Amino acid sequence: MYPVAQNLEGSSISVVIASKGRAEVLGETIESLRQQTFKPKQIIIVVPSREDLPTKQCRDGVQFIVGPHGLTTQRNKGLEAIPQTIDYVGYFDDDFEPRADYLEQAVVFLNANPSIVGLSGHLLTRGHISREQSKELLANFEPNGELRGSFYSKGKHHILYGCNMIIRRAILDYERFDENLPFYAFGEDYDLSIRLERHGLIGRFGGCLGVHLELPGGRVREVLRGYSFVANNWYFLKKGVTHLSPVMAWVRFWFIVGRSTMVSLWNLAKRDPSLDWKGRLKGHLVALKDIFVGRCHPERIREM
Repeated sequence: MYPVAQNLEGSSISVVIASKGRAEVLGETIESLRQQTFKPKQIIIVVPSREDLPTKQCRDGVQFIVGPHGLTTQRNKGLEAIPQTIDYVGYFDDDFEPRADYLEQAVVFLNANPSIVGLSGHLLTRGHISREQSKELLANFEPNGELRGSFYSKGKHHILYGCNMIIRRAILDYERFDENLPFYAFGEDYDLSIRLERHGLIGRFGGCLGVHLELPGGRVREVLRGYSFVANNWYFLKKGVTHLSPVMAWVRFWFIVGRSTMVSLWNLAKRDPSLDWKGRLKGHLVALKDIFVGRCHPERIREM
């Protein structure tokens, strides 16, 4: 179905998936990874408890780690199980469906472009789609020549998308996920991307195709999401992780926080049933109060 790449000899990639509360979905994603045209050396699954594991468990090439809770902590724990001899590490969400040649395309492209330290693929769609529909969409999609060879590293494309990231293993000895971002770790992909850019190019590669199912389950309360949106962006600003000049970074922070607060207030006022807008607004307001009293920090959601 897919053309076989030529420069894969001697290359290796391992995959880490952090998951919680979606055992069935996780099992489907593992099976999709097993169908890749270029097989990962390891598939490492990191979950907080045994109840989060799929029913069909350990088979060759799959390692399950039970213990840590929190996206950044789980991803770092998975990395610890990957030898330094591995060339690349793939980080996928448990509801990401990669096309069968995703890993092959990523490895070939990175082998040919040593200045690129990390990439995310091109999403055909996200949300409101089943696993079977996504597989059919990916199998039947024929990218044009421009998309197949495209790599964008400017504007919004210079930030990796956390649901699918391929990063050089050697770079991850210097830049790991920030474990000060607890639980679902809002903005962890932005934070890591800015730090990775110290070492080389990152961006979106059109040869790697996938679908983010964005399935329900394993989600956090909106009050935590609302707090994290403000607190995590504040934390990035304070530690100097930004793609803008200092002045513009501060302007951007207050703009996006103000806009998100007004959107939450508006949707609450019109009784929009799509989200718990009251919870999200409360999270925003608590975080803003914490800023002014000097205690705003991502870890505060552990107390809420």
